[in-house]
Amino acid sequence: MSNFGNFNRPVEPSAEGDLFTVDTQVTFLMHGQTQTGIITKQLNNSAVVEIDENSTNTDLMVKSNGVIVINYKKLEKV
Repeated sequence: MSNFGNFNRPVEPSAEGDLFTVDTQVTFLMHGQTQTGIITKQLNNSAVVEIDENSTNTDLMVKSNGVIVINYKKLEKV
């Protein structure tokens, strides 16, 4: 029988993900602008990042509800 829909398995971040644990402050490029945020959850190849709100990213905040999933390779530690 297949494991389709088995959401209880633990998430094992990739080698790049080992550098980016939960509550790590990060920067990344989004639409050509540098954004900052805090990692709230680790996934296999990506992280869920809560974006820091500022006066230049109000459109991004509205479109993304302040949260984005981004690949570890596109993140940098602050």
